Amino acid sequence: MEQIVSAALFGIISVVTLTGNILVVVLFIKRRDWLKNAHTCLLLALAIQDIITAITLLVLPGFTLPADVYDLPKHPKLRELYCSLVWSWYVPFALSVVSIYTCLMLAIDRLLAVWKPSSYKRFCSSAKIIATMVILPWIAGFGFDLTAVFNNQSSEKYNGSYVCMRVQVESSPENMMTTLLIFIGKGLLPEVLMIIAYGKMMITIKQSSLRVSCNTTGPSNLSRNKIKSDLALRRITRMVCAASALVVICWVPDQIYYGLYELNIIQMDNSIHNGLHILAFLNTSLNPVLYNFSNKQYKDEFKIILCSLFRRNANTRTKDTWTHHNRQRKD
Repeated sequence: MEQIVSAALFGIISVVTLTGNILVVVLFIKRRDWLKNAHTCLLLALAIQDIITAITLLVLPGFTLPADVYDLPKHPKLRELYCSLVWSWYVPFALSVVSIYTCLMLAIDRLLAVWKPSSYKRFCSSAKIIATMVILPWIAGFGFDLTAVFNNQSSEKYNGSYVCMRVQVESSPENMMTTLLIFIGKGLLPEVLMIIAYGKMMITIKQSSLRVSCNTTGPSNLSRNKIKSDLALRRITRMVCAASALVVICWVPDQIYYGLYELNIIQMDNSIHNGLHILAFLNTSLNPVLYNFSNKQYKDEFKIILCSLFRRNANTRTKDTWTHHNRQRKD
């Protein structure tokens, strides 16, 4: 029963994630002018990461599909590759680390926008810097999670068939140190840096607001433009901060649990572990909802896209009905 409920929840999460994030991608395709800024390129990258994650939840064994849905390849090398890359869930969990580092890049982008606005204008328009900020999280994510590839292998059963299984790492000082370093690199380090960045942002925004209120003795175009610019900056920063907070809240418990397993403190594959997986991957479906409710500009664009889509479908149905009615009259 637990497996059926888990599979159903993963299926719902995948469908909602695909629907919402495809809408985000369509929005950015429609508004290509937004992609001139680093933070919008990173939000697009985050949406693509979530789409790929949703697809893996639908096709990999152990999520929406049963764990034994696929037969292991007969060739030894292909069988090892299957266990290391497919059965190990390497891709979806590597993508989770990619998402965390993408949120770190967003935090750095927003920190520069708030803290050094004059330098940020030059920084955010550089194609090389934007490309670096988009690519680095992919390298970090798939690099830090490589241990999953080496900790899974095929094993022969008594009847001659093969199954995939996890290899428990020995409790040696070297392995414990490696596990701790990987845990720090996968989640703790970027999350602490995000907290520091957003803390600095809040202090800077508050100080900037106080300066504006003190320097404004009467209404002027300059002060109004400054206030309008600050409000837009706060709106985007608030949205990005909330997206980063969701990633941390959803993924930290699962990362801590897996780190404790790697240290041989707890066992895996139980109800708590499955629940933490569901919480972690729930994050992939939440970002489009967050953009809609936290940023009026995104909300208006989503409305335009959805209204256009529904209007097109309604026109198609009306045309089909009219054609069918004319054919009946001719008959």
